[in-house]
Amino acid sequence: MAALAGAPPTDPRAPFPFLIVPGYTPRFGWSGGLHPKNVERLERALGGLAGGLAPAVIVSGGAVHSPENEAVLMREWLLARGVEPERVVLEPCARHTTTNLRNAGRLLLQHGAREALVVTSDAPDWRLRPRGWRFAEQSYYLGFPWLSSFHLRCLVELGYTVGELEWVAPHHVRFRPSPAVFRTTWKERKMGDP
Repeated sequence: MAALAGAPPTDPRAPFPFLIVPGYTPRFGWSGGLHPKNVERLERALGGLAGGLAPAVIVSGGAVHSPENEAVLMREWLLARGVEPERVVLEPCARHTTTNLRNAGRLLLQHGAREALVVTSDAPDWRLRPRGWRFAEQSYYLGFPWLSSFHLRCLVELGYTVGELEWVAPHHVRFRPSPAVFRTTWKERKMGDP
């Protein structure tokens, strides 16, 4: 798991100490680079940083379906748009949404933060989505974790839930990590997966 290289800036006026941007790489049909959904997430996070929503951002993702590391690509994208390096915390080990939040939760708690705002994808208008809409976007998945089965997936894969999650606005989910994120899972012991 990534360690904090230095202390990211703090701002007592900001509503959140960190934004979290999880990676997005579809399993099929994507050969590498940042997916457009990931760029949309980054654009929202960039606006949040500029608007004082948080002084720092955690970018989380590994090299899952291509040899390129999502977190590294996201960090490069933000730096190319003028975000200072100390404002971007790199978490390059996550393989799925469960480990995105587990690893980001570890970083938050190590840094003394009690919550963060996850910046993610949402349906164009989640309240008006067509009746045939089968796959909700990640904001629903995280923002309603018992309904969506995210907490269940965490229990199956990690042995615990990663914390409290609450949908607060389109594309934004409040995350309060649980101290359980520091527990070692059976998978970590067996495979050395951070």
